[in-house]
Amino acid sequence: MSITDQDRRRSYGDTVRTGKSVACATGALAVLLTAGACSSGGSSAKQTTTPTSTASSARTSSRPASPSPAPVLMKKLSGNCDSLLPQVEVENTMGVRFAGKTAYVVGVPEKNIGRLGYLNCRYGLNANVGAIPETEIGISLYNTPGQAQQRLAGTIDDYRSHGATQSATSVSGTPGTLLVGGDGAGYNVPLLVVAFGQRTVAVSVVDKLLAPSSRGAVMAKVAALALQRTAP
Repeated sequence: MSITDQDRRRSYGDTVRTGKSVACATGALAVLLTAGACSSGGSSAKQTTTPTSTASSARTSSRPASPSPAPVLMKKLSGNCDSLLPQVEVENTMGVRFAGKTAYVVGVPEKNIGRLGYLNCRYGLNANVGAIPETEIGISLYNTPGQAQQRLAGTIDDYRSHGATQSATSVSGTPGTLLVGGDGAGYNVPLLVVAFGQRTVAVSVVDKLLAPSSRGAVMAKVAALALQRTAP
């Protein structure tokens, strides 16, 4: 099941809030010092080499390197959509203005898939039941980076199995995937997904909101904003 699709289906059991938008190390080189002199007879005197620097370097290189500190694992997402991704900032990032209301879902932990929690931020919702938001940002946090990558791969496979075309993109230097042209409800909305450490981000934007020529770049900017704001 995909990141976004699963989050939508579980949203009925989660807390949903709606409201209007508010806005080198440097290596030391060993230096060999030499000294020479000429005798009065014109023959060269014997040159001597002082190995002090070499010996010093050998002693320095023999010291064990300090171990790198282990990365600190996140335990939760600190904040909600209002505080981390306010509507006005998402609008400014995308260069659009949403019509309708905003809503967000705060997900509970799901041990069976290793998910510690998630946020679904939905912008541009009309009054119709089951309406698709103009833009949706889903951020999920998992126990390990490996679980995050596994969920990302599952989402890509799910969309491809429903007819979506996959293309590579970049989210601030991190590889992402853009999926478009899927068949069926939920799969026909363009989706960009990326995993970074323990987090996955999924950004979906309805066709009418952005021109196809700029859609991928704009969605990547939104995903980068979500990664930045949810960083530990």
